[in-house]
Amino acid sequence: MNRKELKARGKAAFKANYWKAVLVAILLTIAIGGWNAGSASNSVDFEELAEPQQSQSVSVDPEDYNPFPSEDFDTTDIDQDFGFLLDDDANVAATPSAPVSQRLKESVNVGTIAGLGTLSALLTLFLFGPLEVSGRNFFKKNLVEKAELDELNRGFVPKYWNNMITMALKNLFVALGFLFFLIPGIIVSYGMEMVPYILADNPGMGIMDVIKASWNMMKGHKWELFVLDLSFIGWILLDILTLGILGLFYVNPYIFSTHAAFYEALKAETNVLPELPETPVEA
Repeated sequence: MNRKELKARGKAAFKANYWKAVLVAILLTIAIGGWNAGSASNSVDFEELAEPQQSQSVSVDPEDYNPFPSEDFDTTDIDQDFGFLLDDDANVAATPSAPVSQRLKESVNVGTIAGLGTLSALLTLFLFGPLEVSGRNFFKKNLVEKAELDELNRGFVPKYWNNMITMALKNLFVALGFLFFLIPGIIVSYGMEMVPYILADNPGMGIMDVIKASWNMMKGHKWELFVLDLSFIGWILLDILTLGILGLFYVNPYIFSTHAAFYEALKAETNVLPELPETPVEA
């Protein structure tokens, strides 16, 4: 596959349907991992409260202390009613706030992390997986004609549960790959790269059939896709310099469209996918 031709096809396709491609690219970026990246910054900082405060001892003598300087004011009743709060022989020290604030910080952070982690997992499982299928389908369709936003239905209709479970299993395999080390994780990740495209093309395929088809399609082609991704490094650096603005309006849709072109070329070259009848869309 010619890398320059793939990039030229991807660029031309997304520029011909620019604003819709930008919108779908934003959704696809969120689906792939924008949520997890953004949620990492939503932690509550109690560092100031957690800093130990210097303990200061203050001697309090109830006989010498009178908050009401007027000589006509009698504090006898106050001494009788509240004298048990003061001890003539004790030094009353200000309690450091560090232990309490530390416990507060830990409990709030644990609760925040647990809550965000649970929400992120649920969104990834029930929404982001099918949404990635929809986004990839849009860019695949956009290669041959100006795709409409209703292409985003593909991940949810007609095989929502199949798409959801397959994408969850794909993400699980990738996570297990990274548990062994960086290189195995990257290999598994690129081996599973075609899963959402295959689901969009073949909603009737079984879960493991989709996983195996992606792996077979990528045999001998993982390095090609890796080098293709590396060819965008200059654009990615410019995106960083513009604080992500260039990515939103140019780089991300450019990359997604080029990936779709890679899939179409790979599908024609490998001829791995079965010829399945189009699944009717449920009302």
